[in-house]
This record gives sequence, structure tokens and C-alpha cells, in this order.
Amino acid sequence: MEQLKAASVCIRLCRNRLAKQVRGLELIKVIASSGGIAGWVVWKNYPFLWSTIIAAAQLLDATKHVLPFAKEHKAASDLTIALELLFIDAQHEWEKIYTGKVPDEDIMEARRKMQKLRLDAERKHFPEGFQPPPKLVALAAEETLAYMSLTYGGDQP
Repeated sequence: MEQLKAASVCIRLCRNRLAKQVRGLELIKVIASSGGIAGWVVWKNYPFLWSTIIAAAQLLDATKHVLPFAKEHKAASDLTIALELLFIDAQHEWEKIYTGKVPDEDIMEARRKMQKLRLDAERKHFPEGFQPPPKLVALAAEETLAYMSLTYGGDQP
């Protein structure tokens, strides 16, 4: 369960980092498009320059979904949701296990099922794999440890 939480936190941190890049691209596109039109109106002597800027903004808009970081942002957003939902299920299973309501063989089956679901989600959203930056992995480990400690104290799963 702790590994699942760490994976969930890590992909969320990756998603947030990629979101900044996507927002930066959107900002450049908006400034280029609007600024190009405004520049054209003010300085009509340079129509080629302004039309080039506007065309570049339109090209960015048309290709933004094929840029690697934009595609990774979408995949990371979807995987974040999938892992969080899986973590909620894992937490529910852990609570049943902790209270002694689940036999050992069912515990092993529940663990196997969660591992398979996690792998399926990762393959679905990142079929070619994804290696998060080590810095984000370390941040995710810290956040996970704090969460588990706060939530479960010394009885961490």
C-alpha cells in the first residue's frame, strides 16, 4: 500500500511539473497570437513579421497534443486519477486486514490484484514506460512517509 501511495504521489508531482510546461506553451501561444495581431495593427510596415508570428502561434496550437510533454501531461493526469482510486481501494482492503477480518490467503490475493491493477494502469497510460526524475521520486517518498505516519502512526502497512 505504501508503494502504491508513493507511485501515486510521484506521478502527481510529475503531472504538476508537466502542467507548468503546458501552461508556458499556452502563454507563449496567446502572447504570440494576440501580440502579432496587435503589432500588425500598430506597425503595418512589417506584415511578413506579424503574419509569421501569428502562423507560428497557430502551428503551436495545432501541434501541442503531439509534443512529448503535452502528451505526458495528459497521460500523467489520467494515471494520477487511476492510482488514487486504486489507493482508495487498497486503503479499504488494509482496514479490513488490520481489523483481522481477512484470512491470510485472501490478503495475498488482494495484494496480487492491486499489483496487477497498478501495472495495468501504468501500461495503459504510459505504454512505452515512464521514468520520473529522481528528485521527484525522493519528494514522493518524503510525502508518502509523512502521510503514512500521520494516517497510521506506528501501524504502517
